[in-house]
Amino acid sequence: MTNRIKGSDPSAVDTGTSRTIERLRPAAPAGSATTPTSAAPADSVNITDAARRLAELRDVVANVPEIDAGRVAALSQAIEQGRFAADPHQIANRLLQLERDLAAAGQRRRS
Repeated sequence: MTNRIKGSDPSAVDTGTSRTIERLRPAAPAGSATTPTSAAPADSVNITDAARRLAELRDVVANVPEIDAGRVAALSQAIEQGRFAADPHQIANRLLQLERDLAAAGQRRRS
């Protein structure tokens, strides 16, 4: 729902109802004579330990290459030549270790 502003009276706005809304006066600039003399608290930013750790991790990860091109080339060649054999036990063990590591990281984060 929209209300049309009627008239050009700069001191009030007619909303189409019996109520009149007074215009807001602009705030005085900080430090002017019209502001109270009490000092306002300074703005501050607190960075948590988790945020610091995330920033450090971001920097470490940024320096690690996304793809080891040499390893990809060697694996591709081994697959093409039929020399690559996947060990399902090793894959399963690595997946389980990853799950354990993630669970431990979650426990450390909660405590």
